Amino acid sequence: MTSAPWDAQGEAQAALRAIVADPRYGPAALSNAQTMTNLLKDMLPDAPRESSVLVAASEVGVAGMLQGNVSQGMDVATASRLAAGSFENRTALTPDACAWAVGVLASTLRLDAVRQAPPPRMGSGPGYDTVPPVGGEQQTMPPRPAPVPPPWAGPAPVARVSPDQPDGLRLTAAIVTAVGAILIVWACALPDLYVPAGNGRTSFSIFNSGGGGDLWFAVEPVGVAVIGVAAALIIMLANRSARMRLLAAGVLLGFGLQTILLFAGYEFYVRSPNHAGPGGAVGILGGLLLLVAGLIAAASRPASAAVTGGP
Repeated sequence: MTSAPWDAQGEAQAALRAIVADPRYGPAALSNAQTMTNLLKDMLPDAPRESSVLVAASEVGVAGMLQGNVSQGMDVATASRLAAGSFENRTALTPDACAWAVGVLASTLRLDAVRQAPPPRMGSGPGYDTVPPVGGEQQTMPPRPAPVPPPWAGPAPVARVSPDQPDGLRLTAAIVTAVGAILIVWACALPDLYVPAGNGRTSFSIFNSGGGGDLWFAVEPVGVAVIGVAAALIIMLANRSARMRLLAAGVLLGFGLQTILLFAGYEFYVRSPNHAGPGGAVGILGGLLLLVAGLIAAASRPASAAVTGGP
């Protein structure tokens, strides 16, 4: 029975190139099993088979083997064959799984652009070139220095990775949500209705509407503000769960639209000689900010997925 092809859509290759291209991770992340586990869980949710093999490769240090061998002058084909053999011997994975992981890592690190297999050369020893004989004697040239691979292809430096650090979009969404929540509570305290003088009161607000039980009308907007702040915290802290961030973004979108409609009623139902106070307009602005924060949070992605293609 033929097994399913590895990474048929190229998603694993794209994810690895995104990790390497991200300055917060770089090639060092390919040899960090914990980092790879966290990143691939978000970046390849529908490819658990490929993710598990790549995590196993990071535990064994396949990327480091490839980089080390190539940097010492070994051609990519030989380096890949040795790394695949070592990977297979140290794990229970099949040969095709090991070969796929080694190949995709070598391609991600662009090792094929660093050193190809050298053509056969004639000489008196390794590294020596010969020139056509002059006067019947064969001349041997001194060995040429081995080509130095570019810095990015060398052994990966030790880097400190912080996958829990929020990115700019999520931080912006949290700040906008906090401002919107403050405006909503402030709108409840501001007058939403002015009436002509003569009956003892000239203004009414949600917090002070004049009736004993009318304060219950404040539960809805204040509750929205509190839930909005909770959603902002989820957006900031749930870096490893894309579903939680999307759920929080949906809450902000829904409550933002609902709050706009709520305060629109306070703003536009007033008829002459009465006139609306600033509470309705401020509440609409607060709901609009929640709506914008939800859109920003929905557009944000894990920091590891900020780049979708290779360099």
